[in-house]
Amino acid sequence: MEQQRFPVEDGAVTCRPVGDRLEVQAALPGPGEGLYRAYLRGEGGKQLDLGTLLPQGNGRRLQRSLPIAELKRRGCWPVTGAGVTLSYAFQRPQAQGMNQPPKGWHKSEQAAARFPNDPVLAQAVRAAGPCLLCQRADGTFRLAWGWEPRKVFPLPPVFCFGKVEKVGGRVCVVWTFSGEGRPE
Repeated sequence: MEQQRFPVEDGAVTCRPVGDRLEVQAALPGPGEGLYRAYLRGEGGKQLDLGTLLPQGNGRRLQRSLPIAELKRRGCWPVTGAGVTLSYAFQRPQAQGMNQPPKGWHKSEQAAARFPNDPVLAQAVRAAGPCLLCQRADGTFRLAWGWEPRKVFPLPPVFCFGKVEKVGGRVCVVWTFSGEGRPE
């Protein structure tokens, strides 16, 4: 068997025998829409899961070196095909999110003003952009920013105080602050 190339999405899975092993590489460009797993297919239609492609450079990659004897034992030799499947989709922001705040919340572009004694936190709030604000009866307030795994995390100076929760159906990072602007 010589080197084989199986096109998948915008990338490829390449198989190359080297001695008694099969060197396999799967590559997809860009960040993608989630986590992808690669597999090989054998002559009898059996599939062998190769694992999850990991971020590398400007894309996602996976490399494996498999004993040909093991591929034969699992019914995947000779290799007749390969593929990549989306195994976990990253959640897309919902249309409601920051555009239509849920009851008790309102959109704020001036939340940095709530931190007059903490210039570092005020700057982080300005850099994070518009947020949702909820003023509570006890004097505390909550700030929320939509959270997406591939985007910059809002408010790095107080990241450990943030909680991931749903606000109006959208996954957000939410902080609770005292009336003086201290994280709680």
